[in-house]
Amino acid sequence: MDIKNKIKDAGVSLNEMEADLQKSSPAFIAYTIAAFVLMFVTALAVFFFANKGYEQVLVPDVTGKNLTRALLEMQEKELYPKLQLRYSDLPGQAGQVLSQNPRSGSIVKAGRRVTLVVSRGVMIDHVGNYVGTNLDALKNKLDALYGGVDTPQITIANPVFKMDSSPVGTILEQEPAEGTPITQPVELQLIVSSGPNAALVSVENYVGKTIAEILEGMGKTSLLFDFKSHLASGDELPGAVVSQSIAENSQVKEYSRITLEFALPQLNAAFSGDTLVDANIKGRTEDEVAGVKEGDVSKWTNGIFTATVSRYPLAVPVKLEAFPPDGASYTLASFKHIGGEIAVPYAVPHGTTLALSVLNQEKERLTVQ
Repeated sequence: MDIKNKIKDAGVSLNEMEADLQKSSPAFIAYTIAAFVLMFVTALAVFFFANKGYEQVLVPDVTGKNLTRALLEMQEKELYPKLQLRYSDLPGQAGQVLSQNPRSGSIVKAGRRVTLVVSRGVMIDHVGNYVGTNLDALKNKLDALYGGVDTPQITIANPVFKMDSSPVGTILEQEPAEGTPITQPVELQLIVSSGPNAALVSVENYVGKTIAEILEGMGKTSLLFDFKSHLASGDELPGAVVSQSIAENSQVKEYSRITLEFALPQLNAAFSGDTLVDANIKGRTEDEVAGVKEGDVSKWTNGIFTATVSRYPLAVPVKLEAFPPDGASYTLASFKHIGGEIAVPYAVPHGTTLALSVLNQEKERLTVQ
């Protein structure tokens, strides 16, 4: 009986609650709407408060700059870069920013992403056809293409020259062949035309020229110089050429060898390094004969620097540099040579170190005592 009474009482209570709810439904609906409105307003306030924390910044101009520098500038402005890589048409652009979006000068909020298009360099994936082109033109093209690159994809080995009816310097054959894929650095082996005939050179008069004048002339002619010397006697000018093996105005093949003989100063005379002598040697000061700056009273000595290097199929750049004990280094002579025995006269202060370089690689070094 108790259970039945309880169920009956519960039914009465539910009916009463239903009646009360029906009476208060307008208030319930209003309460629900107010709760939703409050939640919306709160969310909106939080949204605007959160966005208000990002200050506005000026987008920097990083186009043309190195990627590392561009990233640092982006970081300073609290901007986040998005990188896109592509090949470029011009050499030397690898790692540079080619374009950006938004563009420089735009006002954006901190935290914004900025798209940077970065160069991955010039794309060369195969060996081209170089037959028929000029050797120097190809060298210039590769220098421009790989300037500043530690490991160029294409280099040129010492070419082999042969006589041909094509103009001098024309590439006749190449290895590897055109179209060879480049998966690692490639060294081009080239056969190049030396022309149908050997070029001729007119020999000038070198007698009476000083060491400084000979050094300057070596870079202006296609002759190879050998030197002999003896102690000056009689009316011979110390430090000057007194004879040459090929007569003036003779026509000889390019890079023929010519021997010049110098008259060297006596001991305790000019250039000996022991005593400075008369200020006038046959109308020239000893500084003028040595090729040094007027007024330089350093103790100078002269001689002939010799070195033997590999033979080359064509004339290559050769340079003799001087490193004096006091003062900056300088280039004593710069000329082209086909290798073998190389000789260069010099007049330098005692203690100077001379360094001979071929193709920018040092081959021999000597300290003058």
